[in-house]
Amino acid sequence: MESTKALVHAFAACNNWVSELTKGPEKDMFQAIAKGKWSTAEIISHMTFWDRYILEEMLPKMKQDATIQSVDFEIINTPASAYARSGVSAKHLIEQKMIMREKLVFAVKQKTEAEFFTNFTLNGEEIDKYSGYPHTLFNYIAAFIWHDNHHKQQIYSFLLHKAGGQIELS
Repeated sequence: MESTKALVHAFAACNNWVSELTKGPEKDMFQAIAKGKWSTAEIISHMTFWDRYILEEMLPKMKQDATIQSVDFEIINTPASAYARSGVSAKHLIEQKMIMREKLVFAVKQKTEAEFFTNFTLNGEEIDKYSGYPHTLFNYIAAFIWHDNHHKQQIYSFLLHKAGGQIELS
């Protein structure tokens, strides 16, 4: 990403492909994408729960030289999966995802350029072990764009397989 504006635009773009999921059969949303994997509904719920966590817990702590401890993934993932399997509709899950991402994008847009590049320590690391870059809001959001795209590819591969390769996706 070359700029914070491009980063935020890419982060917001997740809602474009998520909204398309309403076009498919409801039952497909609740079928595991592969043996031992979550369903599309669980993935969307997982993404929503992480957006909420970032908005409410992480974003406010991302200050210069802050020491931040993130929760264990399962503290977010387990309830997200359970919620998706609780009887809620796919349409509702998608709507919740889109609303939560809009709220998070709005909050991120309020940050100054300097705040995007403020260094902090996350889980005892000043440098992200996966990217090799310092922990900053910019790099944190970039990692979640990768995360979004990872799940998009999983979901699209599943849907393409279900449709016998005969679907159009953006």
